[in-house]
Amino acid sequence: MGKRTKTKAPKETRPAKNHTWLILGGGGFLVSIVWATVRLTHTKAADNFQPEKASMSLIATLNPDDFTGKARAAYQVAKDIPEILSQLPCYCGCMDGLGHKSNLYCFSDKHGTICDLCQNIALDAQEMHKKGMPVSQIREKIRAAYGNERM
Repeated sequence: MGKRTKTKAPKETRPAKNHTWLILGGGGFLVSIVWATVRLTHTKAADNFQPEKASMSLIATLNPDDFTGKARAAYQVAKDIPEILSQLPCYCGCMDGLGHKSNLYCFSDKHGTICDLCQNIALDAQEMHKKGMPVSQIREKIRAAYGNERM
């Protein structure tokens, strides 16, 4: 009788590791770095805001009907009282990071749809304006309420 040869069973192959979580985690990390950079470095434009210059640039805002909920309400405020929002700084970092010149600019693009701080400033300004408060006082109250929101 001849020699028996052992046949090796084929090795189980494992599928390639899924790196989805690694990629998503890295992406999330990068987004958080960008967000933190904008939030922590925005002080210059907001703190050095000059309402006289900003009020001279009333710009068109996006149509409030294109949005829903709180964003829609904020875009409506921008449409209704642009002369007030143009004299208010924004404390979210968009004045440095996006080149916005006032809170009104937040609603000239879609930034206002995702930024709760921009929306809050506009909605608060509307309430104060309805009460007959002068824009200089509105600006001071906005600064007191949101000027420390940098972090």
